[in-house]
Amino acid sequence: DELASSESKMCVVGLVADPERLADIRRNRVAIMKDDNIKDYTDLDFIKEEVNKSKKLFQKNNWPMIDVTRRSVEEIAASILKIFEIQKNQ
Repeated sequence: DELASSESKMCVVGLVADPERLADIRRNRVAIMKDDNIKDYTDLDFIKEEVNKSKKLFQKNNWPMIDVTRRSVEEIAASILKIFEIQKNQ
C-alpha cells in the first residue's frame, strides 16, 4: 500500500556542528533575544554533551551524519539529497 511504500523511503540524516561554533551562535541568539535565563543553552560543556549524545544516537541507529559547522545551507542540502539518492537505490 501507499503508506508502507512511503515509510520505506524515509531517510534520517543527523546534523552536527562543532560545539564551540554552536556556543557562539547560541550566545549571539541569546543576546539578540535579551534573555539571560538560558545558561545551559549557551554553556560549552552542556553543548559538548548534547553533540556527543546526538552522535551516539545517530551511530546507534546507523543514520548518516553531516558536520554542518562550516557548510552553507546549499552544501548541506546537496549532501542530504545525495544521501537520500544512495539510500533510495539500495
